[in-house]
Amino acid sequence: METLPILGKTNDSRRLKGLDVQLFREVFEEELGRPLELPQISWDRHLENIKSGKTDVALSAFKTAERMNYAYFSEPYRKEDIVLISRRNQAKIRRILEPTIFFRDLNNSNLKLGVMAGYSYGDKADSFLQNPINSNRIIATNSDLENLLNLKEGKVDLVLVDRLVGATLLWDHGLTTELASGNHPIFSGDIRAMFSRKTTSPELVEEFNSAMQRIKDDGRYNKIVRGYVFPTLLGMTVGQPWFFTLENIGTAAFAFSGVLLANQDRFSLFGAFVLASLPAVGGGILRDLIVSRDRLGFMQSSHNLIIVIVLVLLSYLVMNIPGHVRFRRIAQFFKRKGQWIIQFLDALGLAAFTVVGVIVAVEQRCDPLLLWGPVFSAMTGAGGAILRDVIRADASHPTLRNELYAEISLFWGFALSVFISIYADSNVMDPFPLNLAVFLTAMGCLITRLIVMKFNIGALGFWKLRRSS
Repeated sequence: METLPILGKTNDSRRLKGLDVQLFREVFEEELGRPLELPQISWDRHLENIKSGKTDVALSAFKTAERMNYAYFSEPYRKEDIVLISRRNQAKIRRILEPTIFFRDLNNSNLKLGVMAGYSYGDKADSFLQNPINSNRIIATNSDLENLLNLKEGKVDLVLVDRLVGATLLWDHGLTTELASGNHPIFSGDIRAMFSRKTTSPELVEEFNSAMQRIKDDGRYNKIVRGYVFPTLLGMTVGQPWFFTLENIGTAAFAFSGVLLANQDRFSLFGAFVLASLPAVGGGILRDLIVSRDRLGFMQSSHNLIIVIVLVLLSYLVMNIPGHVRFRRIAQFFKRKGQWIIQFLDALGLAAFTVVGVIVAVEQRCDPLLLWGPVFSAMTGAGGAILRDVIRADASHPTLRNELYAEISLFWGFALSVFISIYADSNVMDPFPLNLAVFLTAMGCLITRLIVMKFNIGALGFWKLRRSS
């Protein structure tokens, strides 16, 4: 059986396990019965191999006049957006992330660009990159990750990259707080498979086109796209400063509510830490254990746990220095007249964690999403509070008995899951609708919780159903 040497456009290991490789394995190995080899070499070297016939097929390639001289091209199987990425702390350079400003001001600036050697970024950008006059302003590397690290270190001012690849690398390597991506692409183009004219034939290209159409028709294409693209697109949203702030405020609110309860019930310092950490991270831990996540979420990013530790220690120090009675008076004020502040902050946390629950369900490919999305939302948002009440031996269990709380996460988690399911079937990869959906979900959850508190709306009582039967 013939083995086709094939390579993606980058030597980044995450990318070689990504969307295009999954699609190509489905087409070549499952549909056409042709095993694939995936050597990790640079894109410019790969183009030379396509020319010479050492490599048969390339994935995720733009069709250009030059490449048509030595390669056949398949029908488009998806679109790709090229965006610009800069450092967040350089406001002047961030202005040029917009395509019109970029192409207008690029020639008259001294900005250095990070690109991948041999890769095409659209006709306008390519004409600039290929002009010998600009050679001292171009830093070409063998991977997108290397470009982003050069940007972080100040070796280049801008990086050109595929939107999804860039977002994935920023998220995976913790660069979202230092680097920012443009909202609009400088180039959008059709992605195709590229076949060497020396070792393949137009008949193989037609076989590929037919096989790709079959996996689109039977739903496998959408399943693969949703499993890879949507965690990345959602990660782009939760990596935004506004969502990061929202999540931190919610975590602090959950933790502070635990501190107040520990003070009220006369818990030890360790007991206060337990009561503060359970609502902040307990629900997420429970969710991750159920889904058998490779690495628990709070271990991937320690800032939530740090917030809890700092808040508990500061509260302890304030209570045990001279004049700590003043803190107790503040606590009493919160319990009597300022409880709505804690409830408001708690509602912010519920809103953020509701979104996180759906994201984990998408990331872990939980099927059906319409079931597991809302379940994980409620578990992430309310599960920790339930565990806290169990530890406190609180027989009232307000989140289970009379408060309309977890139900709000269930509803809004279901709404976001429905949108994601519909959006996945549209084959559109623009992150803006998803960003908007995440924002509306968070705000909807927050507003619903505030309305429930304002009008003291209680949960449906199961005991009423029992009594009437």
